[in-house]
Amino acid sequence: DRSIMVMATTPPPRTAVPSSRMGIMLVLMLVLVCGQSVIAAVPDPTISPHQARKTLVVLGAGATEKTHSGFLASLRSRSDGHGGTMEVVKAKEAAAKSFHFRKWDRWSYDSLVLLAPDLTHLGGEKLAGVVNDFVLSGRSVMLTGSDEMSSEVRDLAKLLGVSFHESFLDGGSKNTRVLDFFQNDGGHADQILATGYADDAGAILSDAAKKKPLLWSGVGSSLGDDNPLAAGAVRAHSTSFCPTRKGFMSKKKGMGRFVGAEISLVSVVQARNNARAVVTGSIDMLSDASRRPETSNAAVCEDLTDWVLGYKSLLRQRDFSHALVEGQGVPGQTQEVYRIKDKLRVTTRVEEWSAAKQAWLPFGREDLQVEFTMLDPHLRKTFSKDSQGTYVADVTAPDVYGVFKFVVDYNRVGYSYIHFEEQVPIRPYRHDEYERFIVAAYPYYASIFSTMGAFFLFGLSVLYTK
Repeated sequence: DRSIMVMATTPPPRTAVPSSRMGIMLVLMLVLVCGQSVIAAVPDPTISPHQARKTLVVLGAGATEKTHSGFLASLRSRSDGHGGTMEVVKAKEAAAKSFHFRKWDRWSYDSLVLLAPDLTHLGGEKLAGVVNDFVLSGRSVMLTGSDEMSSEVRDLAKLLGVSFHESFLDGGSKNTRVLDFFQNDGGHADQILATGYADDAGAILSDAAKKKPLLWSGVGSSLGDDNPLAAGAVRAHSTSFCPTRKGFMSKKKGMGRFVGAEISLVSVVQARNNARAVVTGSIDMLSDASRRPETSNAAVCEDLTDWVLGYKSLLRQRDFSHALVEGQGVPGQTQEVYRIKDKLRVTTRVEEWSAAKQAWLPFGREDLQVEFTMLDPHLRKTFSKDSQGTYVADVTAPDVYGVFKFVVDYNRVGYSYIHFEEQVPIRPYRHDEYERFIVAAYPYYASIFSTMGAFFLFGLSVLYTK
């Protein structure tokens, strides 16, 4: 009986699962998990990674969501339309250590708009240092100042190549606004109606934005002569000046750069890593009070933010190739080594990002050039465009052998930089590739045969004459 009870209560033995079946089950599980992760990682094909930006807007003294509602609404609509996000925080919150602007050397945002002239810290770090690192990483920033700006904002502008006017150099104790007693709004000398737009061929400011004056009020700045990366998008009139403490024009040495058209009201900076920055000493130009029908503040602010966020004038170069047209080798094929005096064809494609169409379109300008260099350029040729938008240039290899480079270097105000190099060796003629008879050597040929003929005649004369 006990044996029967034991047999009844003992569970049946488990059947072993074959190892092949177990392997198949594991493979199926891995496929399902990886498939879900791949589907989740596939980005939206209509959104370019250049446009899906996470933008941080910091509001400080002189800027609130009520006073700058038009600017913020326009910025948010374009950010959402291009697949990005925008976060608005107060200056006090952004300055706290608990705010993670940079964590473990990773940036939490792609673009920064500082509407806080009094800001001194960002994420618990000094403003100038952390934003400078932000730009060095290839990201973009829009910086605004005012007559109450902090020293950190000034230092950050200097790191970007823009120097704000400092009235305390003339004995003043605070920042003073640019004055113009001729080109102003309603007789207010510090409310300038600026029309000194840069000739940038629409790369930064559109033609529509330049038809009306810009209502601007703030602290002027100057650009260093040794900084080719900065340019003035909007400059002051010849009658404008940055005043001293007593309201006069400074006569001190070095202050002449804050007089007339030397004053930059809105500056743009494009670093060598194609990071962009906009610096202006007027936070009021972005306010709702300045967005009037008779001014271009709304259009200018939209163009500036489009440019600094990479929605316009963003270029890329691709499909560079070179091939033999006439010379030693098969025409139409790319050669590893070309011969001197070979005729070559160089082609490339340059495209510009269209935010409206969310696509890369052929670049419209025709001032792209290619250089054939070895230490120094031996030739420079301007590309022409074919019917498909491809840049084409026919060049002849110079009569100098060595290791050359094809260089495409496009540097125009407002457009992102393009720099491409490709090495191409050039060899001399081999011993059996020279012409048998060279035209330039005909006089030498004639001298040889004339010498031989003269010797033959001389021998005849000696032998057959007495």
